[in-house]
Amino acid sequence: MTRTRKGHKEMKHKISKVLILVFLTSMLSGCWDAIELNERLIITGLAFDPGEEQGIYHISFQGAVSTEISGGGGQGATPVFVFSGEGRTLQEVLSKMSQGVPKIISLSHVSVLIISDALAEQVGIGEFIDFVERDPKTRITMQVLIARETSAKNILTVTSPISSLTANNLVQKMNFTNRDYSHNFPSQIDDVIRGMVVPGGGPTISGAVIKANKAAENEIDNGNMAESGSSKENVSTVLVPTFVSIDGVALFKGDKLVGWTEGDEGLGLSMIRNKAKGSAINITCPEDGTGTIAINMNFSKSKVKGKIKDGRPSFSIDIKQKGVISEASCPVILNSGDVIQTYEKTWNEKTKEIILSTIEKAQKSGTDVLEFGRVLEKDRSAQYKEWKEAEDWGEFFSRSKVEVNVQSIIIHTQTRTNPYSTGGED
Repeated sequence: MTRTRKGHKEMKHKISKVLILVFLTSMLSGCWDAIELNERLIITGLAFDPGEEQGIYHISFQGAVSTEISGGGGQGATPVFVFSGEGRTLQEVLSKMSQGVPKIISLSHVSVLIISDALAEQVGIGEFIDFVERDPKTRITMQVLIARETSAKNILTVTSPISSLTANNLVQKMNFTNRDYSHNFPSQIDDVIRGMVVPGGGPTISGAVIKANKAAENEIDNGNMAESGSSKENVSTVLVPTFVSIDGVALFKGDKLVGWTEGDEGLGLSMIRNKAKGSAINITCPEDGTGTIAINMNFSKSKVKGKIKDGRPSFSIDIKQKGVISEASCPVILNSGDVIQTYEKTWNEKTKEIILSTIEKAQKSGTDVLEFGRVLEKDRSAQYKEWKEAEDWGEFFSRSKVEVNVQSIIIHTQTRTNPYSTGGED
């Protein structure tokens, strides 16, 4: 009798386990809110411009045409298309889009966010970053660009024969120019957010400019480059009429645009912030000033030290850089140690000029985009804490004294030593 009851209990226990497993399996068999892929419209780029009324924003989306980028079954149409709407918030515009777009708009693959310089200067970028960063479906690795001297929508519409997706093309340009030229460096959503909370400073965001191909100047109306760049002909000719160039770095104070780097100032910013990966440096021949030495800089490291002296902040920047001679037209013999040292000193002087010009631009703009305040904060400076709490640091940064020390090392002259201008013999 006891054995029968025991077997009955074991049977009940086994049946309970099976029922629990069946119940759990039914819960894992699918998602109640699943959306099929063919019901989604993949967005690769976002652009924000001023609307027709104050407080209204013109928001543009770049959608990918899956049949044209999948590698088969395409009909020869453009691989992307751009559509726009207006509203006070991104969510409002997204909701309105359901009236004209027969798919669910997906922002999970947006790779680039473009904001016009007009909005960045007049309104600030804070609320647009908030729109995007608050959405759990977007990625904080999304790169941010500032449309310079044109609308953000125009930047998003320029096509390229190199990359079928315009947004991806912009991201690739940013990464490669940082590696090879270093006058610009990527700024992701996370970088921008951290930059906006720097006391007395702000984020630094690269600019995007529409340019005409000089080789095709006779084929394009420079006054209407944006329209030319969005046409299919822009990717179907050998001489591409129009392209987007990464040019200049926007300097912010808080979330508002206050200035731009010009020329080599962008390189100086990259070096001070330890963002420089490689660049080309031209040095005029010290001997006669007619030839040029091209140096490929492939290493750069900076260290900033700071202190407060007589109530005034003072900083020193130590920069160490290395490179190789990639071209030479100076009438000298490069296998001489004295000659190499002369060029290293010339390189030191040029780099120092670049760094000082960058510092001057930041100080004139009144924004600590160089993050010098962080140096004093790490040293627990009581004076800096007082300036920070009073929100006076931007003013004192503009009056700070900065000393620059550069150590340049030319590693080698690659596969050749002496220039042909010296007779061509190595």
